[in-house]
Amino acid sequence: MIDLRGQMDRAALSRLRASLGLSEVGRLGDDWDELFGEVKRTTAGVSANVGLWRDVDSQGWRLDIDLLTESGDSDVQGLLAAVQAEVEAAGVQVASILSRR
Repeated sequence: MIDLRGQMDRAALSRLRASLGLSEVGRLGDDWDELFGEVKRTTAGVSANVGLWRDVDSQGWRLDIDLLTESGDSDVQGLLAAVQAEVEAAGVQVASILSRR
């Protein structure tokens, strides 16, 4: 899981979706929408589902990364580093990265 820092406006959301190749779901103006994009991807030999979520209560943002294959720690770290680089290239800050392995 990658927690994101700061407010997400339409422009930032569009850049983040484009950078990660996420689908376009969810509406910023709807307080109850939680899922804002998802994609199945393979990076550094690791297949994963990546989803962009907004917490309804805190209005915080996170990327959930669910591994689809068994992978070594270095491969998973490669995936996380690639996703972090794409997030930052979109102008969004990473607050923390938590691996649930």
